[in-house]
Amino acid sequence: MKRILLALAVAGLASLSALAVSAQAAEMDFSAVDTDANGMVSLEEAVAAGWEWSEEQFAEADADGDGALNSEEFAAATAG
Repeated sequence: MKRILLALAVAGLASLSALAVSAQAAEMDFSAVDTDANGMVSLEEAVAAGWEWSEEQFAEADADGDGALNSEEFAAATAG
């Protein structure tokens, strides 16, 4: 029983940590993520800023298919 409770506690702490990273990332605005200030956010910049997007998720957010997110695509991808 103690092992089950310990496993649940560890899993719960891991979940809280993941939520904290997501919440921190959600507070970042476009200019903070666009570290090279080129007006586009690459997958590498997004991941470095704390977003946990797969290549597929990033590609779905990239509406114009140019390989990076402009401010409108970034806003749509991070809304909600």
